[in-house]
Amino acid sequence: MSFGTSAPELTVSIQSAVTGQGSLAFANVLGSNTFNILFILGVSALIAPLVVSQELVKRDIPMLVIASFIVTALVWDGRLSQLDAALLCSLLLFYVAYLFIQGRMLSNKNNEPTPSQQPNRWRERAVSILLFIVGLSLLIFGGQLMVENAVQLARALAVDEVMIGLTIIAIGTSLPEVVTSVMASIKGHADIAVGNVIGSNSFNSLGVLGVSGLISSTPLEVTSRMLNVDISVMIVATILCTPLLISGLILSRKEGGILFIGYVAYFVYALLYSLRELLSMFLEQTINEKGQ
Repeated sequence: MSFGTSAPELTVSIQSAVTGQGSLAFANVLGSNTFNILFILGVSALIAPLVVSQELVKRDIPMLVIASFIVTALVWDGRLSQLDAALLCSLLLFYVAYLFIQGRMLSNKNNEPTPSQQPNRWRERAVSILLFIVGLSLLIFGGQLMVENAVQLARALAVDEVMIGLTIIAIGTSLPEVVTSVMASIKGHADIAVGNVIGSNSFNSLGVLGVSGLISSTPLEVTSRMLNVDISVMIVATILCTPLLISGLILSRKEGGILFIGYVAYFVYALLYSLRELLSMFLEQTINEKGQ
């Protein structure tokens, strides 16, 4: 489910990488991961306290922390090369294989029938495949539109494309995670609400960045601002989230409120940063005109 809800991030980042907007692809992942942890987990916990399973704590949360630190180490030189991207994809394959093996072991333990033992449902499978193809086509088309319009919007507002990727695009591509986790929280399925966010962030860090970096003709550029501020925010959010989830295995409303306020503060900072850049550009232009 987590990989499915990350499809918009994958599509947008691939489109960005293909069109030479590598920094936009990286900004989308950074912004999405931060939004997922602070906003989505925060809102979900505000709706109802989230009881976290031991399985998530032992398996998925450590993977998220490891993935976040590996990405940070790889891009510390200001770019994500194809070799770095290949490493991320390899780690994702190992992680997926581990999940698959664990799932099979759990299935055998519970004596659940394997797909080959279940009745053939070719009609249902055909419909599912058709819907998948249609959905994938719409995602690709939508991703292309989002990237093109994001670049145009940034140029029209004289705002750095990275800022658009960190905020507007990141929030837009995270809407499936919002719906999934919030609805799961409302229905009392805390594991789905938390697992969706944790899994999505792991996939974003390993899969989305990995694939985008591999298909890009040039390394994905990481701006100094992303290195100094946005990666730090993502790491702090991930580290902050870990003890909150592990302590008592419950994410309380109070802790959810802390996460939510954290995202609001980050968003306001990003907005003020953009306004400062606009003001600085306006003043510089005014001074140049007077000098002429």
